[in-house]
Amino acid sequence: MKKQIIYLSILVLSCFSCIDREPALVEVFYETDNDEFINPERGFYRPFGTSASNFEPLEEQILLNLRNPNPAAGGFSVGSSLTYRSYQLDLFKDKPISHEMLIAIQKDMDIIRKVGNKLVLRFSYSNSCCEPPFKDAPKNIILEHLNQLKSILEKNIDVISVVQMGLIGPWGEQFYSDFFGDLEHGPVTDQNWLDRNEVIDKLLEVVPVSRMVQVRAPYYKLRAMDGVKAHPEKTNPLTIDNAFNGSKIARLAHHNDCILANYDDYWTYNSFHEWPAVSDTLNLKKYVAEETKFLVFGGETCPGGENGEDVYSPYNDCNAEGGGAQTYLKRFHTSFLNTAWSGAVNGDWTNKCIDEIKRNLGYRFVIKRGVFPKEIYNGEIINIELDIVNEGYASNYNYRFVELILKNKESKKTFKTKIDSDPRYWFTDELQNIKLNILWPEALPKGNYELYLNLPDPEPTIYNRPEYSIRLAGKLNTNSIWEPSTGWNLLYSDIKVK
Repeated sequence: MKKQIIYLSILVLSCFSCIDREPALVEVFYETDNDEFINPERGFYRPFGTSASNFEPLEEQILLNLRNPNPAAGGFSVGSSLTYRSYQLDLFKDKPISHEMLIAIQKDMDIIRKVGNKLVLRFSYSNSCCEPPFKDAPKNIILEHLNQLKSILEKNIDVISVVQMGLIGPWGEQFYSDFFGDLEHGPVTDQNWLDRNEVIDKLLEVVPVSRMVQVRAPYYKLRAMDGVKAHPEKTNPLTIDNAFNGSKIARLAHHNDCILANYDDYWTYNSFHEWPAVSDTLNLKKYVAEETKFLVFGGETCPGGENGEDVYSPYNDCNAEGGGAQTYLKRFHTSFLNTAWSGAVNGDWTNKCIDEIKRNLGYRFVIKRGVFPKEIYNGEIINIELDIVNEGYASNYNYRFVELILKNKESKKTFKTKIDSDPRYWFTDELQNIKLNILWPEALPKGNYELYLNLPDPEPTIYNRPEYSIRLAGKLNTNSIWEPSTGWNLLYSDIKVK
């Protein structure tokens, strides 16, 4: 009889352990944080161009200072985590890049990493515009140089946001060239386009597959994808089905260095399926707008006038002033703009819509709501729900982790787990309702915990750097949920592990 009672007790206890525990949940609503703050790989960038013949290295303290609000052309102030770095290889148009130059480039990369910034990177050979000779480099030299630069690109991919094609023509804008066809004056042969495409393919080869390459005008990508059949009325834009998969169509992105200059951004939307070129804003703007949902887009505004005057005002002014600046930037999913050019255009936004533009360039992830357990039991499923809206013009374009972190309030020990969500798919104006059923991968000591969301850079060299984690635009009890010392976002501060 005693044995039967013992067996029955064990059975009852076992059944109790099998019963699903009804979790005690708390619902939290966050305030939107409208403060200006920097985030990785987006925003107004600071340009630093240099040449081999007059090399000026990057300076750590200057870049650190510019992470805080500083004056920009146009009369506003802004902080910048993104640095545009162009290298004009003017001494090497007929020979290999020197060892000293390669060392100097690497030192710049080290400075960028130390500061906590990322780079928009471009190489070119000349700024001689806009009548021939244009003094750029021939194809064989460019291909040789790209082979030399490959190891630098691979070693420093952690601090490179995107590489702009550059290389061809003045400033690397690929319009004028002594060797690849002059797209204003002609002639431009089929061989010129084949040579251009060979450079594009080589650049895609030497730039690690995790990064995109921006071309200056949409027809250049059409020609790279479709060859002689390229036509603005027959575009096949990138779609969500093959976005971010490392293929050519998913990596060739767009930049525009004459944003809002006039109706076609001064030849940006030219099509060269016939000669002379024809402007086709109807089809090519639609093509870029569709593609940039999944590709990085940015550049600089352009005044348009011969003497630097803004000739497209009021069309490029703030929406409230009768223009369409915000509409344009949002339509093309703009992630970054130049602080230095053009002050004539950007200045029209100062004290009007500039704060909105500063907030919304690139992504701006606003956390709205969370549902969390008050108690956690080891070995049991944890239910968490998050509502996040992207109020920016674009989603982020490079892959990163999404992590939940539990931090013990007493011991300060942390416990992390990755969740299956990719912020590259947190598209503009879409609500991400993230429902998680998590079995924590390790045993959690009993105690009181805080719960954080972390969106770190996946590269091991900068994974633990708070400067490279994404800050959410959220507040609790009027305080930002961002923790500057770690780069984490505090979701909830009163969870008990039992």
